[in-house]
Amino acid sequence: MTIRLVIFDMDDVLCRYDLGARLRALSRLSGQTPRDIRAAIWDSGFEDLADSGGIPSGDEYLAQFGDRLGYPLTRDQWAEARRNAMIAWPDMLAAARAIGAKYDIALYTNNGPMTRECLPMLFPEAHELFGKRAFFSHQFGTKKPDPLAYTRLLEHLGRAACETLFIDDKLSNVEGARIAGLTGLHFTSQELFLVEAETLGILEKKRG
Repeated sequence: MTIRLVIFDMDDVLCRYDLGARLRALSRLSGQTPRDIRAAIWDSGFEDLADSGGIPSGDEYLAQFGDRLGYPLTRDQWAEARRNAMIAWPDMLAAARAIGAKYDIALYTNNGPMTRECLPMLFPEAHELFGKRAFFSHQFGTKKPDPLAYTRLLEHLGRAACETLFIDDKLSNVEGARIAGLTGLHFTSQELFLVEAETLGILEKKRG
């Protein structure tokens, strides 16, 4: 296996993502309960629609999000609630940076246009590391684990599946990548990832 491109998922791979904390922040703003917010936005299919390219812009997404929330949320309020639910993992970012010194790297996350537009505010470390090679499922009209989500990204990058390693915390997404011909690595912990990356040869082994 010759790896030339390494693709990282974002939430729960490069940072911890706490949906509960986000729901509580939105609850404080809107006066709605976290349970009702989750039902209206996450469990309703709205987020899936956005992630799959069904909402054309961040402004349209924000308007529909506010309607479902029952509160006219500003862009800054939306971003703050999302940002406060994310805790960067320095060891993973350092590993991605080290891998990027030898291989092409990219970010690929199931998210809609608002997250893409706000990434510099939400996760500045990832924005700095990946730049224009940060990709979001809505750009490709479908989402992981649909195999088309991976093949469309690789077509955009002009890379072959057989030379690509994909890392994700959701096993279903890893399996979708494998169906598309990529090598899939299931992320379960930072510590185990570092060991697996050394075994694959994409990270140098630390000297004792």
